[in-house]
Amino acid sequence: MEQLLGSLCDELSKNHRLFIITAYADHSGPPKTGIFRPSRPGLLAFFCYALWKGVLLLRCHREIQVVFGGSSLVTPLVCILARIFRRKALIQAHGLDLLYPNFFYQMLIVRWLRFCDHIIANSRYTAVLAKDKGACENSITIIHPGVYWRRFAMPVAMDALKLERDLQGKRIILFVGRLARRKGVKEFIEKSLDRIIRELPDVRFLIVGDNPKDSLTHRDDVRAEIEQAISACHLQEHVQWLGALSDDDLVKVYKLCDLVVLPILKMKDDVEGFGIVALEAAAAAKPVVATDVGGVPDAVEDGRSGIVVGSGDDEAMSQSIIELLVRDEIKSSLGEYAQRRVRERFCWSSTITRYEKTLFQILEMNDAKCVAAHADD
Repeated sequence: MEQLLGSLCDELSKNHRLFIITAYADHSGPPKTGIFRPSRPGLLAFFCYALWKGVLLLRCHREIQVVFGGSSLVTPLVCILARIFRRKALIQAHGLDLLYPNFFYQMLIVRWLRFCDHIIANSRYTAVLAKDKGACENSITIIHPGVYWRRFAMPVAMDALKLERDLQGKRIILFVGRLARRKGVKEFIEKSLDRIIRELPDVRFLIVGDNPKDSLTHRDDVRAEIEQAISACHLQEHVQWLGALSDDDLVKVYKLCDLVVLPILKMKDDVEGFGIVALEAAAAAKPVVATDVGGVPDAVEDGRSGIVVGSGDDEAMSQSIIELLVRDEIKSSLGEYAQRRVRERFCWSSTITRYEKTLFQILEMNDAKCVAAHADD
């Protein structure tokens, strides 16, 4: 979510003036123009500050036409500010922000979706969730996340990278993501990786990511559970923890792997709304093997940019990965198509055009209503 919203703000600011109210950040340095943060951490502090600052900005800047909320969490704030100042209320929905299993959250936050002028969903799955939560179907537009694909397509010195990480002559499976339980890394190790290594002993599994420290919804020590699974399966020499990486190092790891795995679990109260990791892998020309959970099927085109298997079908997951690792022609074909697909359909230049089109449509509808009201008078 943070990645998407940060890139979205960067792209919109190229042609539009933005006023951004965001969370507290504990860092030094001069504040950036147009970005406003509360002086203390915490959700309550943010809500109070956002309401106060939003009122001031809307009073002083009549040119602001849309109040855009970065997730369903801020829907009440967006709707209140938009109604008071007669602006349009727009919300970006991601998936988990619609499902969070708390009665008060659902009653006090999510039910406000029905009062929004428009909702942008990151996948078909998220769009269905929004409709189920009371949003009008006609007010929902699906816009998939974008990716800066050129960064992942840059050539790197593969032999040097593999030598640096002691991976020469190894087949490499990569996982990237925060270690939420829904990501299924522990289950993948226990039920698939063990099978894969019995058939292909030269396989190495690289894990990029760590426990989400500042998450409002994920507090479990999933990393410790994964470490226990690795130990119980005696796979220590086959798994490398890389932790959180810089953007440059992440690109290098994508380039040296053979494929990326997204073994997402189907869970009642948690969901993968899209799967930006699948786009990053595709940009690096790497196929993805993923489960058909949430919005992942929008990110991975089964049989063309990767392979999608049923959630819980560990045999299909294992065999799909083995086939790609031993058949370079299939792996290369999927990777090449995946990169072409990302370049044509998920680059930020085309993604931001869809956002702008939606924004203009919302404003045109408002103008049309005003004209109709004057005609009635």
